[in-house]
Amino acid sequence: MSRCRIGWLARWLLLPMLLCCMRAEAGLMPERTRLVFSQGARELSLRLANTNPHAVVLQSWVDQGEGSQAPDTVQSALFVLPAVQRLSPQAISQVRVLYTGEPLPTDRESVFWLNLYEIPLLADAPQASAPRLLIGLNTQIKVFHRPAGLADPGPQWSDALHFRLQWQAGQWVLVCRNDSPYFASLASLRVSEGSRELVPRVTPDQMAPPYGEQAFVLPTDDAALPWQHPRLTFQLIDDDGRSSEHARSLMPPNLP
Repeated sequence: MSRCRIGWLARWLLLPMLLCCMRAEAGLMPERTRLVFSQGARELSLRLANTNPHAVVLQSWVDQGEGSQAPDTVQSALFVLPAVQRLSPQAISQVRVLYTGEPLPTDRESVFWLNLYEIPLLADAPQASAPRLLIGLNTQIKVFHRPAGLADPGPQWSDALHFRLQWQAGQWVLVCRNDSPYFASLASLRVSEGSRELVPRVTPDQMAPPYGEQAFVLPTDDAALPWQHPRLTFQLIDDDGRSSEHARSLMPPNLP
């Protein structure tokens, strides 16, 4: 699962190639929705297609998911080449993501975000001294670093995920405890109780960290909700970006 953010940059145009901005639409299409460094890999490539009818300038960098920090101030164990490139309409290109060798946890995955910041271009140049408002679209893709010696997750690794219902700070939450060394990326979550169905509020990353917990807020503040036979259905995303559906029966929680 990737995510997009709109970035607004008001500045003087210093580069002749940054001529003018068009409307902000996602036109840069990566071939994958995630990248995984596994088995000691030090470099990965990602192909990109510019499906826009206009050229774009692409700036790429890796961070911890902030998305708003200036690329030249980001400190990360991963970096991207080329950092800046121009893509013609309908052109296909690629970026390389490289691991610096900086020490990372050896018993679990680490997660980063690859930022693909595209700025649309027009053919006609404005006056050199004219101030322009640049509107860019930032697509973010998860990048997982799996340390050497940690095998890829098998088909049964979802058994390491444990769920419970809990009353927290005046609201019901679904808590996911992840007893595995992998980040659990959840495409969807759905809790049902009889004919009632509750879908937690979607978060941008929607992950449970390795050997940790993540709470997902349910859209109800009814403290007396009569939980009797709650059931959970969830979709788990694998290394290739495909989702598999799983179902669990949940223990009725203690009422607050």
